[in-house]
Amino acid sequence: MFIIATLSAVLLFNFSTSNRTKVGRIQVANIIISDIRRAQSMALAGTRYQGNITCGYGVDYVDKNNYSIYAKAVPGSGSCSTVATRNYQPGIDYIVEAKKISNANFEIAGTFGDIFFEPPDPKTYISNQSLPNPASALITIQLVGQTSCSGGSCSTVQVSNSGEVDLK
Repeated sequence: MFIIATLSAVLLFNFSTSNRTKVGRIQVANIIISDIRRAQSMALAGTRYQGNITCGYGVDYVDKNNYSIYAKAVPGSGSCSTVATRNYQPGIDYIVEAKKISNANFEIAGTFGDIFFEPPDPKTYISNQSLPNPASALITIQLVGQTSCSGGSCSTVQVSNSGEVDLK
């Protein structure tokens, strides 16, 4: 009975740990989705940032633990039609909010290009490109130090060039 009880305890502990890992990873992915949708919503609403007119809002990859929501500054000409890049430009664009992955057990695997929403549609730009390429941006969430995503051990946020944001 002692052996069976010990094996049962080990199995239950491993099962609950893997379940918490999956739940934590999905929570991190949902927070990122929420932030992307927030940028999209601000662009759709034509929201000003600190009283300044903007050319749209985006999400910029900083490193495996950090990203930011930014507002694209109106260029010196005063017209958004002359914007050369929709990617974040330090010292020119506004950081609306610096974000850190909320659970220290997880990180962003690899990098992702800036995701930018330009009003009034909002038109979606991924790495400064609009339709048709690239088709989507992928943001993969994994355990810190994990080297592969085998067996469903990662969660992926997909942002399509149509503006759809999903957890895959």
